[in-house]
Amino acid sequence: MRRFLRKIAPFVIFILILELAIPMAVDPYNVFHWQKIRDNGVEPNSNYIKMQYILHNPDKFDSFLFGSSRTGFVDVENIPDGKWYNMSYSEGLPAEHLENLQEMIANGIIPKNVMIGVDNISAFVDPSLHQNQFYRIPYPRADKLGFYGKYLSIKGVLLSLDVIRNHEVTDPDYVERYYRSGSTLRDPSLGGTFKDDVPYWDDYYTDYMADSLLDIRRIRELCEEYGINLIVFTNPLYYRTYQESKHFGYDQYLGWLAGAAGSFYNFSGENAVTMDKNYFYESSHYTEVVGDMIIDRIFNGVTDESLEAQGFGMYVTEDNLDEFNEALANH
Repeated sequence: MRRFLRKIAPFVIFILILELAIPMAVDPYNVFHWQKIRDNGVEPNSNYIKMQYILHNPDKFDSFLFGSSRTGFVDVENIPDGKWYNMSYSEGLPAEHLENLQEMIANGIIPKNVMIGVDNISAFVDPSLHQNQFYRIPYPRADKLGFYGKYLSIKGVLLSLDVIRNHEVTDPDYVERYYRSGSTLRDPSLGGTFKDDVPYWDDYYTDYMADSLLDIRRIRELCEEYGINLIVFTNPLYYRTYQESKHFGYDQYLGWLAGAAGSFYNFSGENAVTMDKNYFYESSHYTEVVGDMIIDRIFNGVTDESLEAQGFGMYVTEDNLDEFNEALANH
């Protein structure tokens, strides 16, 4: 028996090495190559990669923008004050932003500014769902071995091979921009080219509004504790997506948001921007043009009375909720 075990031991070790080496070498989600990601066509785990990047470069930035992939189209290089990095990633949620901010602070990174973009994803997605999605698994504050173990998966590699083999690089500056600012870039002229005028909605959306608002309140309290300037805004939703979200209570979420955040800039609702397809790549993501409008309103004081009367760009506090609700209801 011992002789048999000695004979097969090299083969067992070889197989185990392959089980580790192949996932780490192919690394479709760039978890093991976070220092220099590859543009391989597979959506990377940007939550993890961006957190690793910031924690290993604590003095490079002093301000951070958190949010879902929609927030990625806010080009932080156009923000006039601070050294900003865009922390957005697919379905970024307030619970995860809170955890990431706590991790930054625990590592001695106290931002000057934190800006958070919220939307219907914030209100209707349960964070626990991300634990089993390779490109969305949250940054591991405690069980790092368990986190890496999930990516030592031949299955995960096999599922991504077709995408990797057929991927053609169309954005040569992708990697450099990823580390320079974290913002997303597409051709704004592609706005309005989508044909299916249907809301962006997933069947796993559920009422997570109360938990989301509690997480936002905790972020606010954390920022107050450490003297961090907090800015909250709502991502503009294409009007069909907003209407679907409103059916499930998103307008109530917006009404409660001021109490949780203290104040926020609203860009959601049915207005001249959100009802114009040219400002959207599809019924989920707005263009960089809209991202610049958000920056202009918040940081450059650019106002448009007509749009603000429709709720777009309105600064909302608990003192003007009636005016805000009226603006949403009438447009």
